[in-house]
Amino acid sequence: MSFHDVIQQFQSTSTQSIPLKAIQTRDALQPRVTRLIPIRDKGRAEESREQHIASLRLVLEATERNQLDPVWLAELDTAAPHGLSLPHGLSLIDGHHRLRAYAQVGRETIPAKVLRLDWTTAVIVSKLVNCTGRSLALHPEQCRDAAWQYLASITQRGTTGLPPGESLRSIAAKFSISKNTVSSMLSYLPDVTPTDFTSFAIDPGTDWPRWRYVREAKSDWHTNLPASHEEQLNRDAERVARQIVKIVDASSPAVRARALEMLANEEVQAANQLDSVELLAHFSPPPSPPSVPIGTPSVPSQLAHLDT
Repeated sequence: MSFHDVIQQFQSTSTQSIPLKAIQTRDALQPRVTRLIPIRDKGRAEESREQHIASLRLVLEATERNQLDPVWLAELDTAAPHGLSLPHGLSLIDGHHRLRAYAQVGRETIPAKVLRLDWTTAVIVSKLVNCTGRSLALHPEQCRDAAWQYLASITQRGTTGLPPGESLRSIAAKFSISKNTVSSMLSYLPDVTPTDFTSFAIDPGTDWPRWRYVREAKSDWHTNLPASHEEQLNRDAERVARQIVKIVDASSPAVRARALEMLANEEVQAANQLDSVELLAHFSPPPSPPSVPIGTPSVPSQLAHLDT
């Protein structure tokens, strides 16, 4: 059965009422990966997400009889990558925003369509179903990554050609990307070696590097730091970059030009690392508080984090 056949089967399956507490959420089955979104767009994406959930919540709050479209759940029957054992239960593959809206208004059950699927099918369907025709569209970078993972799956990671019925045009239409991008991805696939990438760059559902990191692997800023150091560097750099973006977005072009002129007049030149640190210190957020040791009581447990 093809991935598209599965989507059609979901659409024709009867709807059930499922307790929210019986539904499990997994990052591997969520295509809305926040870190794929460019830093400049993250704030707007987060705001749009919260507004979308609020609008869904308003529908549910209007009357207890109101329901949203059914979510899609998978009863998984095979192990995930890395030998991960999948516990019994129902995994959400479509409807993360709706699930949050139901939880926020205190509903105990949610309408759902349920199919028994293998892990790979559940992962790919979760990407396919979210890329077109949604009231809250995925960011283009998220669509590109979904297409890249789909291509890796249907071509056996670049070892075979496109299967019958698929073309550059059909794949571009499925994921709202260009044919040139699809063609570029196909040319990259045979040369990708997953072990060349850190775990941070790997899709947990497919065990295959994400498109963004494959594309950027040879860029000038890519470092050769050990994985843990590079991941920490990227996290710290992103915090600083997001602060800079906030300052830029809150100012007019004239103000930004004058600010740069002032810096130039003061001969602030990042000629070495120390100069760079002193310049960026003005934009950096305050240090994060110490992490809480494992086992220390904190906030009550909640639904699993939804990266949407």
